[in-house]
Parts: sequence; structure tokens; C-alpha cells
Amino acid sequence: MLIVRIRNQGVIMGRLFKIFSEEANYYLVMNAFFAFASALSAIFLNVFLWKLDSSFSLLAIYSFFLSFSILASFSLCAWFARKTTPMASLRLGIFFHILTYLLMLILKDSLSSYVILLGALMGLATSFYSVGAHMAILDMTTNEKRDRFLYAQGIVATIGGLAGPLLAGFIIELFTGATGYYLVFGLSVIFYFLAMIASMKVVGSPIEKVSYLMEVFRKPTREWKGMYIVSFGDGIVSGVYQTFLITMMIYTVAGGEMSLGIFNTLAELVSVIAFLWLAKASSPKLRLPVFAIGAMGLSLSSIFLSIAPFLFTLILFTILKPITSNMIYISMNALLYEAIEKDPHYKEKRLDYIIIREIPLGVGRMLGVGIFLWMRSAFEIEDLLAISVGIFPVIYIIMIPVLYLIWNKKSNLAVTS
Repeated sequence: MLIVRIRNQGVIMGRLFKIFSEEANYYLVMNAFFAFASALSAIFLNVFLWKLDSSFSLLAIYSFFLSFSILASFSLCAWFARKTTPMASLRLGIFFHILTYLLMLILKDSLSSYVILLGALMGLATSFYSVGAHMAILDMTTNEKRDRFLYAQGIVATIGGLAGPLLAGFIIELFTGATGYYLVFGLSVIFYFLAMIASMKVVGSPIEKVSYLMEVFRKPTREWKGMYIVSFGDGIVSGVYQTFLITMMIYTVAGGEMSLGIFNTLAELVSVIAFLWLAKASSPKLRLPVFAIGAMGLSLSSIFLSIAPFLFTLILFTILKPITSNMIYISMNALLYEAIEKDPHYKEKRLDYIIIREIPLGVGRMLGVGIFLWMRSAFEIEDLLAISVGIFPVIYIIMIPVLYLIWNKKSNLAVTS
């Protein structure tokens, strides 16, 4: 019975990828290498920084300057994408990921003195990569097929990162001191390099050399104006909750790097199953209800873990978190891209929309870090982590009526017309 189920899942994946172009499939392969490199080091980077000062101050500072660097450098990334190509921007983003981890290997234990530089470099890496990635998704998909492509991207990224946390946790605990961390960071450099090689097969579409930034800022589509609020709210959550709160909560409850790797591998397995099911059932009409279910599920599971931080609740959270997070982010990103395409001249302005979106998102990220630092002074250090994990994801529930007002009005206007 199990073999039949696995075979059926393989058939579903085969059909899913056949609907995309050859270039899109190469892009997905690149995502797999990139995801594995990130899965090896991303979560353990947070633990490494936490161990350097045994408090959350260093993590918060790193997260703040990461967010600030992303916000400040997006216009530079857009200029570079216009002068070259969006895919060149993506490759430069991968290069900055390599440079960041090489810096960590050079500085080692003295990294705490250069955490601002680390955040700035990682912000540059994220900005350059994001510009290319957003443009590639807009160019290679249409609104009707975009949900499936985003879920397919999630599948290959999850498969690519499936063994990463487990392998990294094993390596870190195998060696004494920080030696295991340095080996893991070195492995990430190798796989980021492989991702860059795979990206060479993706050419991408040409882009307008003229910027329409001020026009987009002053006269965006009606739906896009509402998505500013959504991006701001998402930034508040992602600035701390997705950046380091989840990792540190799992690390604290599970205990140790190996346990952290096991739980993250379990989460990746659940993600693959969730992506396959969601990709099969995806539809532009279901974006709002899927987001709502995901928001409520993530918030409730986080509150449950916050109130009762035990092994059982951690297992429950590890199962629910990847499912609900995928529901939130795929639906939200699909709606963002749809809002861009409402502009009749979106092909000429698509990069400017991506750049403008980073303003509320970046401000939200920095505000989220500011709220966390305020909470650090208001609550005892031993209670701070659990309280924060329970509070921040509730913002996604607040965003449900906001999204309904943005996209339901569209239907009313259509009926009126």
C-alpha cells in the first residue's frame, strides 16, 4: 500500500512539472541546490550567533541590520538588474551568500564584533537574489498557473533542503566546540556554488531600461495599494518570528543541534506532502480561504506551543507549522503577483512594483525587531521566547479581513460593470 502511495505521489509530481517550460524546470533545479545550501546553515546560523553572547541581543541586532540592508539596497539591485538582467542580479545574490559564509569562516569566534557587517552582507545577498527570483516567477508563469508553480518551487526547495538540517545537526554534534559549525558553513558555500552553475541555464526576459518607480508609487493598481498593508504586517512577523524565534524555540524545547536538525527534517517531510496536496488543489479562487486557514492554524499551534512548551506540543507544531506557513506564503505571494498584473502596463513596470513592495515589508521587519527588543525589556528573559512565539503570528489573523476587503471589492466592481 505504501509503495502504491509513493508511486502515486511520483506521478503527481511528474504531471506537475510537465506543465512548465524547460527554462522553468532548470530554475526549479537551481532552487533545489540553493535550498539545500540554506537548509544546511540558515537555522544553525541563529544558534551560532546566540551561543556567542548567550542572549537574544546579538540575534536581534543581526536581524535588524539584515532587514535594514535589504530595504536600503533594493534600489541598487533594481539598477543593477536594469543595467544587466534580472538573472544576473539573482546570480550576484548567490555570490553574496557565498561571500557571507566565507566571512564567517574567516572571522569565526570574533564574529560577534562584526555582526552588523554580517547582517549587511546577508541583506545584500537576499536583495539581489530576491529581485531575480521575483522577476523570474512573473516572467515564467501566468496568473492561472502561478499557484502551481509556486507550490512546485516549494516542493523542489523542500526536497533540496530535506536532509540539510539533519546532516548539519549530526556534523555539529560530532565535533567539539564550533568545528562542526564551520564544516557546515563550508558545505553551504559548495552548494551555493552549484546553484550558481545551475542558474546559467535560465536566461530570463529582458527588462525596461527606464524606471517607472515614481509612477508606480503615485498611481499603483487599487489592489496593490491594499497589499502595502499586507506586506507591512508580513514584515513585522518575518522580521523576528520567521528569522530566529521559531529556530530558537525548537532548539530550546528539543535541546541540542541534533534534535533541532531532526525536527526540521520532520517539518521538511511534512512540507513535501503539503505542497503536493496544495498544488493539486490550488486555484486562484481559493487563495483567500487558504490564507485564512493557514493563518489561524499557524497562530493556534504557536500559542499552544507557547503555553505548553513540551515535546508533544513541539511535535504538533512541527507538523502544523510547515503546512500552515506554506498556505500563508503561497497565497500571499500569488495575490501580490496578481495585483501587479492588474496594471495594464505591468510588463514595463513589474520591477518597479517589486522594488516599491520592499518599503512596507522592510519597515515592517525593522518594526518587528523593535517590538521584540521592547518586549525583551518588559519580560523576563526566560519568558521572552515563549511569549514572542505566541504573539507575533497572530498578526496574520488580523490580515484576513484586510485581504478580504482588498479582493472582495474587485468582485463587487465586476458585478456592477
